[in-house]
Amino acid sequence: MKKFLSIILAVLMVASLLTITSCGEDEKIAVGVQNGTTGFSYMKGDADWGFEGFTNVETKGYENGGLAMADLVAGNVSYVVIDGDVARELVAANKGTKMIEIPLTTESYGVAVDKAQAELLADINNVLADKKDAVEAIFEKYAEVSEDNAAAWEGATVPAGTVDAANADKQLVVATNAAFAPFEFKVGNEFAGIDMEIAKLIADELGMELVIVDMEFDSITAALGKNGVDIGLAAMTINPAREKVVSFSTPYYTEAYQVIVCKDDDKTFDACKTTDDVVKALKELGK
Repeated sequence: MKKFLSIILAVLMVASLLTITSCGEDEKIAVGVQNGTTGFSYMKGDADWGFEGFTNVETKGYENGGLAMADLVAGNVSYVVIDGDVARELVAANKGTKMIEIPLTTESYGVAVDKAQAELLADINNVLADKKDAVEAIFEKYAEVSEDNAAAWEGATVPAGTVDAANADKQLVVATNAAFAPFEFKVGNEFAGIDMEIAKLIADELGMELVIVDMEFDSITAALGKNGVDIGLAAMTINPAREKVVSFSTPYYTEAYQVIVCKDDDKTFDACKTTDDVVKALKELGK
């Protein structure tokens, strides 16, 4: 009987230890990111991008930054890693949060172009070079737009249009992910945002009809050259991994970077002065 009881106790102790270990794994500090973005690759790790990643935290992917931010406010994640400009707008719209003003990455946005369309790429580069003032004016127009107020946008919008295979040479079909204000968002059934107006500018300059196709961000590069899709415009970072699949225009935005967003009372990164300091603090999370 004593031997039997000893076996039961031993089994219970092992089960208890396994439960404790499992809880520890489940309770990793969670960081929210938008699926398919630089922030996602930065946190998860990506050899093509040169990102080591952070295995000491749980990286949670979201359809857009607004959803990640909502989970931060609700306490479901401890941090959000996202584009600096978007972070600034999200923080302004969510009391009790702050942005750590130290860039984790430095990056440039470009227009992704189907590799089979070298002539179109050259035309787009010419438009971006000739219309720098117009592009700058578009950025200024959306300076106060955020995920929080984008739905109330009363400025210009762009209709989606319809892909017409019979007139493919007269249409500029643009793939985007309309969930990343101020760069792209929807107002009713139409589109607005920095990238959408740049797309309209390019199409007008080339004398083409603009057609917009909304899809998941991480599907855009694979969509180019298929079903009539010519280009991708979605605050897309130029990097070697993507350049294997698509061609990129000259950058139309060169100040993009990823930052950390957290709650006001979180002091984890307050003493950080450099990117290396922030990375070191990230690696210590949960330890």
